[in-house]
Amino acid sequence: MKFLTLSFLYLATSLRAATLPGFRVETIASVPGVVSSLVADSRGTIYCTTTSGSIYRIDNGVPQKLLSLNTHSGGNAGLLGMALLDDHTAAVHYTTWSGESVIDDVISTVDLASGAEALLHTFVCDIEVRERGASAEHHGGNPTIGPDGAIFVGIGEYNSFVLAQEPEWNGGKIFRIDRDGNATQFARGVRNPYDVAWDPDLNRLVFTDNGPSAGDELHVISDGANCGWPDTVGNEPQINGSVPPVYVFPATVAPTGLLRLAPNTNPLLRRGYLSGSFVARSLFYFSDLTARPIADPYPIVDDFDEAVIDVTQAPNGEVYFSTVRFPSTSHIQHLIVPKRGDCDGDGSVDWRDIVALNGELGDAPEPMLRAQDGTFAGTWGCDVNADGTIDKRDLSALTSMLTRRRAVGTR
Repeated sequence: MKFLTLSFLYLATSLRAATLPGFRVETIASVPGVVSSLVADSRGTIYCTTTSGSIYRIDNGVPQKLLSLNTHSGGNAGLLGMALLDDHTAAVHYTTWSGESVIDDVISTVDLASGAEALLHTFVCDIEVRERGASAEHHGGNPTIGPDGAIFVGIGEYNSFVLAQEPEWNGGKIFRIDRDGNATQFARGVRNPYDVAWDPDLNRLVFTDNGPSAGDELHVISDGANCGWPDTVGNEPQINGSVPPVYVFPATVAPTGLLRLAPNTNPLLRRGYLSGSFVARSLFYFSDLTARPIADPYPIVDDFDEAVIDVTQAPNGEVYFSTVRFPSTSHIQHLIVPKRGDCDGDGSVDWRDIVALNGELGDAPEPMLRAQDGTFAGTWGCDVNADGTIDKRDLSALTSMLTRRRAVGTR
């Protein structure tokens, strides 16, 4: 990520965002520094990391500093991310320093109560002369937890292109680290993957990668994949057995945090992926990674006032994302989705939604995801029966919903 070189873009703006109809964004906390990752535990408690090395827990909108790791921020280095192994233990990715050079990328576990750290694996940046180190740019970011408890993490190529294709070097790779600290190379040929996610349905690893100036990518890969960088990027032809991305963003977005949505826990975002964006300042929704070609993602939040850094989901399905206003303040945002039946997007379900749904039916039948298109800009909540399509059956479902509610209210 280009935290320093792009920071000037966000110094003098006022709060604004374009959201799809019916969606809203509510700020729930401010955090000092640059938040690099965001997670929620099994109870819905939110934790975040900052690039300066701190881990915070959000208590009733107030960030409580739990511990600090021995690193500091600079470029795309510092404390780059965390993932929860359980409600008490986090896996973290951070860098060690010598002056202005980064010496190692470190994967550790930390006890969130005591602050105790246990080193799992150290990835040396310069395998020939360790003390020489590497650039602070392109060190990747968030780890994620696989189905067997192993940790996956992407490490960028330190802004040194050729390392991504050199198997003995650690830069430009994605690694799997088991709980004993043994690391194996899962993929090579990556530039700067900010986040990775394991998909149990696909039995594949999903990640986004930042292109040099264009060609930001989404990959779905298996063990041993060569993702092409720097020999190829974006839609360029693949060479030397490399695996093409499943999607290439048509314009530079600088993808950041990636979330696989827990199936059927959110009333509207019932499956798929959310991806943050540093440059576009968007929160994108990919509805289906099994389709080919993959459809363009929907910018649920677009042109936000702050860079979107990471995204997470609580067990109850609620979605939260972190944003940063440079140089020193981050925010935790709650993404509020339309209710089923809230077709006009005013936050409530009432008889006015009948009027809105009748307007939406002028474009029907149509997929829920296209509700904002056409002659009437409805919300995804127009899909009242949650079957993925807006049609006359939703009018019957909404009428029944309101009739039952009225009957209960008059008892």
